[in-house]
Amino acid sequence: MAWVKLFRRQAGGNLGKVYQPGSVLSLAPTKGLFNEPGQNSCFLNSAVQVLWQLDIFRRSLRGLTGHVCLGDACIFCALKSLFAQFQTSREKVLPSDAMRHALAESFKDEHRFQLGLMDDAAECFENILQRIHFHIVPNSEGDMCTSKSCITHQKFAMTLYEQCVCRSCGASSDPLPFTEFVRYISTTALCNEVDRMLERHERLKPEMFAELLQTANTADDFRKCPSNCGQKIKIRRVLMNCPEIVTIGLVWDSDNSDLTEDVVRNLATQLYLPGVCGHSQLSVYW
Repeated sequence: MAWVKLFRRQAGGNLGKVYQPGSVLSLAPTKGLFNEPGQNSCFLNSAVQVLWQLDIFRRSLRGLTGHVCLGDACIFCALKSLFAQFQTSREKVLPSDAMRHALAESFKDEHRFQLGLMDDAAECFENILQRIHFHIVPNSEGDMCTSKSCITHQKFAMTLYEQCVCRSCGASSDPLPFTEFVRYISTTALCNEVDRMLERHERLKPEMFAELLQTANTADDFRKCPSNCGQKIKIRRVLMNCPEIVTIGLVWDSDNSDLTEDVVRNLATQLYLPGVCGHSQLSVYW
């Protein structure tokens, strides 16, 4: 199961500045969600709690009313209802049954997120965002949505393109545009990069965390030269926008990973976004 950590952009900030994590001292009421024996809803509850603690997402969702409702399969309605209970209920622990049923109904044809079955929290998080997009702008393409009312893309989407450029012969591949809501990083690759730095007697500084993420993300990711000149080249990814919320998913390569302490020790409290993506059209290249 991937662990998702989110970073929120500072008000008035730009891409060349650091990102600060959202405050853990949220003004929103904090409540638990039931996970009774046999429900196996921990993956859903984790995703819902992450979204609830994001002030900018919570406020934006509350301000939306118009959407395409799918009845029992409407994740939009179920999430808004659960958020309203977070805000007004006096109970310390709430049921997430309506959200669980809406998720199961939405994905029954794909046999995913079904009642009583365990699933992945990170995949649940992404699919909730994608379903919210389709509830708001059902006729828009999911990858390149530009609707101002789509909080999924307006708040979370990182719009990038990737391209191979050979420094030996100068050949380049056609740019391939894509959108991602989560940048996934292997915890093993991340810790390996830290070890290499220490072997070079380099001091690990907080401002280097983004570069570590980017290096771990592209480790061993070599492609053939577009003109087949024989060179192996790294793919180049360019960030085209400045999302308000940046989501980093740390992927554990094993259920019994012993890297937890190493990962937590190496986490930084700031994130330089161009460093994560390697390149940016909105800031200097590096």
